[in-house]
Amino acid sequence: MSTPTTDSPARIRRIYDGHAGLYAPSVVDEAAALLDAYLATAEQHGLDRKAADDEGWLALAAAEAVARKYRRPETERTSAELAELSAALRAALTAEGLEVVPTPVRMGVGVAPLPGGPTWGTAGGLAVALYSDSGWELMLNATRTTAHSICAPVTEAGAAEVARLVHGVLRGDIRDPFRR
Repeated sequence: MSTPTTDSPARIRRIYDGHAGLYAPSVVDEAAALLDAYLATAEQHGLDRKAADDEGWLALAAAEAVARKYRRPETERTSAELAELSAALRAALTAEGLEVVPTPVRMGVGVAPLPGGPTWGTAGGLAVALYSDSGWELMLNATRTTAHSICAPVTEAGAAEVARLVHGVLRGDIRDPFRR
């Protein structure tokens, strides 16, 4: 795949910023590389890059195609895989300096709020869950809550990206998906 241009990551980020979920930097880079491949193909067919994606459909297609592959696995994960990934997430959250706390969220890892950061009523911070048939999910650390997708690789490296995103939401540096 071609190396992303400086414009493609910014275009992909703008698309993802319009969605309620969170998107890991590696996912943005992957979608930007796909967009550049689409644009290179358009050039091979005699189209100018700007004209080929004047309406933004190629950028949207690249963003959606890449995000879709992280929302649901091709095959369900085993309980051993889930336990391993949960441990990787706990380690990554701790490495980020966050406090892992109990949560009522099934298969979730609770994260305490940060002093001076956003709050969500009576919710005790945030929780991240991973299920056998889904990607990473962000929710309030509460019994009844809305879930938002975190598009990131479901790997140890992806768990580290998830931890950085959660830390950003808890600090208020990343737009809060619960307030969109």
